[in-house]
Amino acid sequence: MNTTTPTIGEGTRIMHFFLDTLIICFLSYFIYKWYNFYAFYGYFKPFRYGYFFFAVTWVYTFLFELLFCRTIAKMLTKTKVISTSGKRPTIFQFFVRATLRTSLVTMFGMAWNEQPLHDTFSKTTLVSTR
Repeated sequence: MNTTTPTIGEGTRIMHFFLDTLIICFLSYFIYKWYNFYAFYGYFKPFRYGYFFFAVTWVYTFLFELLFCRTIAKMLTKTKVISTSGKRPTIFQFFVRATLRTSLVTMFGMAWNEQPLHDTFSKTTLVSTR
């Protein structure tokens, strides 16, 4: 990574979190209602909303970052994910990011490491595309 590339601060990361979570909530609630409607009439087991929320969180994060190196919130703020070497992350790095972002403790890494745990363990960082 180029040392002059500006990394993203906490305020932008918090905005990404809230925007992405809002999108994920609406999307997972729609899928939850659709599935449970068919479960009610189709004789298969209904599931709680939490299962849909965490599944949609993982799929949303993994697919958007794999295809575009950014989620919808990152598109709005013109930021993207790169590896610490400055290149496009590997599929394994995207897998690790999505898995750790699904956990609720990922932001605690910012307390001692200045970046979330999903960035630390996947060896990625968030940079501006401007």
